[in-house]
Amino acid sequence: MKQFTSLNLHRKGMIHALVIVMLLAGMMLILSAHTFAAASPQAIGQVNASGGAHLRKSSTTSSGKVATLADNTSLTIYREIYKSKTSTSKSKIWYYVKASNGKKGYIRADLVDNVQYSLVSGTIKSKVNIRKGPGTKMKKNGTLKKGTKVTIYLDSRPVYSTRGRSKVWYRIYHNGKFSFVCSQSVKTGGVINTASAVNYESSSSSGSSAQPSPAQVTQVVSSTTGAINTLSNAQFESYLTRQGFPEDYKKSLRALHAAHPNWVFVAQKTGLNWNDVLKKETAKNVSLIQKSYPSSYRSTTYRSQAEPGWYNANATVVAYYMDPRNFLNEDRIYMFENLAYQGEYQTVSVVNKIISGTKLASYGFNANVFMAAGKTYKISPVFLAARVRQETGGDSASVNGSKSGGTVVYNPFNIGAYGSNPVSQGLAYAKKQGWTTPAKAVNGGASYLASGYINKNQNTIYLQRFNVANGLKNAGTHQYMTNIMAPYSEAHITKTSYAKLGIDKESLGFIIPVYNSMPARTKLP
Repeated sequence: MKQFTSLNLHRKGMIHALVIVMLLAGMMLILSAHTFAAASPQAIGQVNASGGAHLRKSSTTSSGKVATLADNTSLTIYREIYKSKTSTSKSKIWYYVKASNGKKGYIRADLVDNVQYSLVSGTIKSKVNIRKGPGTKMKKNGTLKKGTKVTIYLDSRPVYSTRGRSKVWYRIYHNGKFSFVCSQSVKTGGVINTASAVNYESSSSSGSSAQPSPAQVTQVVSSTTGAINTLSNAQFESYLTRQGFPEDYKKSLRALHAAHPNWVFVAQKTGLNWNDVLKKETAKNVSLIQKSYPSSYRSTTYRSQAEPGWYNANATVVAYYMDPRNFLNEDRIYMFENLAYQGEYQTVSVVNKIISGTKLASYGFNANVFMAAGKTYKISPVFLAARVRQETGGDSASVNGSKSGGTVVYNPFNIGAYGSNPVSQGLAYAKKQGWTTPAKAVNGGASYLASGYINKNQNTIYLQRFNVANGLKNAGTHQYMTNIMAPYSEAHITKTSYAKLGIDKESLGFIIPVYNSMPARTKLP
């Protein structure tokens, strides 16, 4: 995919811009306090198969095909079907689902990712054995007493000959691990907030210790007691350790948790060595610093201006802005906020706050346009409005109805705006895409950002600046902005805006990268 360079945004780093980013899952997480409407345990997920996946009439590859579902097709998951008496391997599990096209059928579980659960509370009715998988042949995982509180994740169907007292078992979470229990032994309660959802794929009862994939890392991994805001100090410490946060991250996260007990922090273990990433991020023209900053910030390897007013930043400066530990505070934490759609607090009033004081609404870029695009493409409308304001300053040829080849077009995100005449290039790109109205342009840009970044594991401002969730070979490439300070600058304004609107009190989720062999500290020259 060709990487376009945005005209003003992060490339130019306009400090006056008002940027609000948000999140959370999606991965993992998507990371918020969303509550499903379902009265029974269900889940949602997406097809994860580049060539598509078959939806079948029954849970076997020999059954007839109902449909072929494209990659990233949304699914509602009603139950899981186990094909083995003794194994909980995902390759031996099927899901019964309803696809976004309305068709129902069965799909292999290993072809589904980004799973989020509608958790249901439960109470054990009488003393019962719990097992590592559904069915009486699965290994025993302990015993629960009458009255024990559990969290139910999904309806699980064991192999016919191992059902025991009921054809339905429940996958439950209790005391820090997953187990399975016969449904007849459980009294179900109400739907639970998904902020308490644990990433089953990376914590499976098969005992695998593998780290979650980048797509799974946006699922919230929670404590043994449910909602994050109920944790004691000791339980929160245990949570941070299970997440994989190093000790030098924890001090700052403790302070943030004390101030915002319902915030969720997810460690994204990149598996990358710090110095390897730093080398990629200090390659020519990858990380730029504005000329107004001290000359000591500039690279001595690449001395000339990368473009008018911008120089290559040196390794010391890049390291400082790349180091997540420097920004785990209330002013800058928002660079790690997930950018998925969260309708509970990404409201019209918030978007109106973003575009106020500009001419955007008068040109047709009103709050409803951003809200509709956000909902359609599962991306934060607040983030979309903020990015347009950052790109255009609220008034430019990209949004005021300028013509390209005689056709009025709009390109509010300045996609394709590069080269010696970026404005003209951007408008030509908009004409080619058919962006002849503000709504078409916002929808087109939202689709581009969602498919090109948000859904490609670059679902925070930090990850759009430092592409470290897709392996070392991609670090320093496919990055939306070259301005090394863009996440730093945006995060502070996000904080200010969120505080004014009370959004900082919501159950926000943050995805925070962790590297191997990090230095003891980093600092500016």
